[in-house]
Amino acid sequence: MHRLIAAWIGVACFGIAGCGSSTTSVFSSGEGGTGIQDAQTRGGDSTVIHLGGGDGGRVNGVPTSLFFVPASATVVVDGTAPVTASFTLKAKLASGATVDVTPTSIEFDRPDLALVTDSDPVVATAPSSPALYGGTGTVHAIYDGKEATAQLTVQVHIVDYGAGLSGNSPAVKALHGANLQADPATAISPLLYPYDKTVWPLGLTSPLLMWNAPQAGDVYRLHYEETNYEFDGYYTLAALPGQLRLDQTVWDRMTASNNAVTSPDPLSFTLYRWDSIQTVAYTTSAQTWTVAPESLRGAIYYWTASKSASADGGATTFFGRITKFQPGTGATPVVLNNGQCMGCHAVNAQGTVLVADVDDQAENQTPAGTHTVPSVAPYGNWSGTRAWASFDVTQPTAPELHQTTEFGADLAVTPDGKYVAFGGQTTATGSMYLSLGIVDSDAGQVVPTSGLDAVTGFDPTMTNLMMPAFSPDGTKLAVVVSPGDLHDNVIPTIPNPNPNNLIEAIAYLDFDESGPTFAPALHPITDSTVAAFSTTGPGLAYPSFTPDSTAVAFHSGTYSTGCNANGCDDTTTDNGDLFLATLASGAPIRLAAADDPPIAADRFSSVEPTFNPEVRGGYSWAVFTSMRSYGNQPWPADVTSTALVNGKRRLWVAPIDTTLGTTDPSHPAIYLEGQADTPNMRGFWALAPCIATPKATPKPDAAPVCTNGFECCSGFCEGGQCVPVGQLACSGIGGACTTTSDCCNSSAATCVGGACTLLMPK
Repeated sequence: MHRLIAAWIGVACFGIAGCGSSTTSVFSSGEGGTGIQDAQTRGGDSTVIHLGGGDGGRVNGVPTSLFFVPASATVVVDGTAPVTASFTLKAKLASGATVDVTPTSIEFDRPDLALVTDSDPVVATAPSSPALYGGTGTVHAIYDGKEATAQLTVQVHIVDYGAGLSGNSPAVKALHGANLQADPATAISPLLYPYDKTVWPLGLTSPLLMWNAPQAGDVYRLHYEETNYEFDGYYTLAALPGQLRLDQTVWDRMTASNNAVTSPDPLSFTLYRWDSIQTVAYTTSAQTWTVAPESLRGAIYYWTASKSASADGGATTFFGRITKFQPGTGATPVVLNNGQCMGCHAVNAQGTVLVADVDDQAENQTPAGTHTVPSVAPYGNWSGTRAWASFDVTQPTAPELHQTTEFGADLAVTPDGKYVAFGGQTTATGSMYLSLGIVDSDAGQVVPTSGLDAVTGFDPTMTNLMMPAFSPDGTKLAVVVSPGDLHDNVIPTIPNPNPNNLIEAIAYLDFDESGPTFAPALHPITDSTVAAFSTTGPGLAYPSFTPDSTAVAFHSGTYSTGCNANGCDDTTTDNGDLFLATLASGAPIRLAAADDPPIAADRFSSVEPTFNPEVRGGYSWAVFTSMRSYGNQPWPADVTSTALVNGKRRLWVAPIDTTLGTTDPSHPAIYLEGQADTPNMRGFWALAPCIATPKATPKPDAAPVCTNGFECCSGFCEGGQCVPVGQLACSGIGGACTTTSDCCNSSAATCVGGACTLLMPK
């Protein structure tokens, strides 16, 4: 439980000491006194204890019940002025009489919505700024050993006018007309991005709305609506293409105000257009979205790999680097290892260790690099390049921990970062297996007794283990199993000795880190002979476990790498589709909602999925590589060349339902803003340290602790402080608690047996 109270709020929590010295209370307006005791302080907050007589006289007796009138209230704020609601606390006596009383302790469990002050009646004030969140909270009042509650709902209705527009503008009035006809200019593709039925996590950059606008100068109405938040914005499109973006603050507040925690709360979006030439208003597009009530805190480490040729036809330069960014508002990509050329990589789930092959650039790169540590036998490869190194990514500079001499084409790291599975042991027959190394104090040392060399295949012809991935619980290692050499199966320019018998499978091994040892038996999950892959291809690759370690996602394409039949370089497009299979059934399910953007030409280009290690907001989240269009956003000039089509490779993320059956559990993909504007691929999602949300009230003069939402565990940074928007600040009587501070009115309650319990008055 969090008990954050934003800087603008001064919630008063009142002590129980004013309840008297016996179990019989006197409600008094004060014979011989004011009925108001001296102010006290608790936790730095000013508190006042009241003994109030709502009946204006002296009434003896113990209340049999306590209740608010009204029991609930709704206020609507529009950002122009604060709005209040009043609640009268009433006590019913054994005699049947009902009297007004002033609470001895009161607290509102949604301080992000309103300020509640002790008075008769109790007054709740929803501010005009800076919060403006919508939602429902509970006013908790204590009097003479009893609790009463009232519900307060705050609804936000905001209207914003762009330059030159007002409520009296002809375009604005027309856009409010009833039964507007569908926009003929965008009938084929109303909204290019985002996609209908998108699931939005908290804390991301406000999505860039993109559509096929027919002309500049038209006025558009952006209408967003959910249960407790409504926004209308009117803006003139100054220039093509059709693009608009909702203000980031409004987006954050609206998504945080969504009621998805307690019940489905669809967020509907409608785009309207006023044709400035025809002076007619149309309905252009309508979509319905879902808000997942949690942020995607963590870091994504991805590979940028491409080539560029000099303008005069000179030498082509290859480059590859590992970059980190944290999805969310204000995210900025950070290049690791000073931009040195690195390739295949992996990061442990806890986000502490990165391993990657550091290319020596001697075989196929110009200019030649300075890296001089090749991989060597018996853990080398056919060319002696690409030895892997480990890096400490908990440090800003990600210093190198150890440089090995072991081949790093295939890498996986245990969740705690202690062990690395890597490809590189070459036998006399040329087959390639996996090996196990240590990356802690004995970094790079191979564990010869791990059991990987003794693994027995479920098919004697399938002896190669590739593309490993550890499960989040650390008990399994997923692998791709193949019958041929690595080259034969993943690179189409190398002839396949068995072109009619290319079979690959997804399987897993049981792992015991205390050994560390692998059980010798491979457990098959699915293979490329399954009918589900007949239209996508036999190249199964890049398995990744779901957060609960019960299923794996992977891609299926012409080749394992995502290359197509024409080659595997910058001049060809990727191909592949995402699939998921549970370990229990093995039946592959195509993730159609994630795979298929609205434009048919952009399909069959989703590869390399990797899951966030934790469920967020009720969904598993897979980052993957796709060459689909990002709406009508143009790519950089050097990417649009036909010789560099892979420049459109970018990272996308798709939510996956946590309950898996036989139908597609995926949802439409989201473009991850904040990644570098370069060809990006093979994202690894790892947990990253985040700033905890404080329980205490931030002081106005407190030093800033955050500047961007992704830095906070809650996903929101306001006024330099991490805030838990939309979360209950406290539990009422009978609610769950860990400590007394979790309870509303904690001066009058205590946490007993995991439940908030009233203290009896003395």
